[in-house]
Amino acid sequence: MPELIISNISHLATFSDVDKQTRIYRSGDMASGFFYILSGIVGLYGLDEQGKERLLRIYKTGNFFGYRSLFTGQHYYASPVAMTDCRIAYFSIRDLKQLRELDVGLADLLMCSVCEELGEAENRWVELNSYSVGVRVMDAIHFLFTQFPQYNWTYREIGEYSGSETSTVIRFCKRLKEHGYLCPVSRRVKPIDLDGLQRARAYYLQHNALLGNDRH
Repeated sequence: MPELIISNISHLATFSDVDKQTRIYRSGDMASGFFYILSGIVGLYGLDEQGKERLLRIYKTGNFFGYRSLFTGQHYYASPVAMTDCRIAYFSIRDLKQLRELDVGLADLLMCSVCEELGEAENRWVELNSYSVGVRVMDAIHFLFTQFPQYNWTYREIGEYSGSETSTVIRFCKRLKEHGYLCPVSRRVKPIDLDGLQRARAYYLQHNALLGNDRH
């Protein structure tokens, strides 16, 4: 834990070991604090218009989460799930005002994080509504395996993150294996050329021809 960052609120921390697949809180719960990941990976899940669960954001060791709803006084809009076994610190804080009184530096850091996440969310919205499924799947694979290389991402999770059906991801990944971007003998998604995948993405985005035309 970064002691210099949270030293002024460490007395408010409650520590817990969270098993894989455990839902940490549920969408609709009222925020009464925020969380810090000491180890592990947490996925933030929400429902789309069709009621399907989508992977909205991923947090890893050293990340805070659950603070946006606390700052706005709203109920949580999504549910975080432990994607691996995790150790998490929970800080019981009433609101942004109390946090600023305790540690203005941490409050400012988290406010900046809110702005950054808003920008990332806007970019993802544009991508999900503008790009074909092939581009979205390639972007998801590149991001997930670059940022979280220690995690074995599944076809389902790549679909949840890219806004695609699992069956479509499987079909498209088969093409990526045929072109040498994914390991052809692995039953899982195992990238072997992420740089090449980015080049293919640029060509595919321009011509929509390298790996076929699929917008489902």
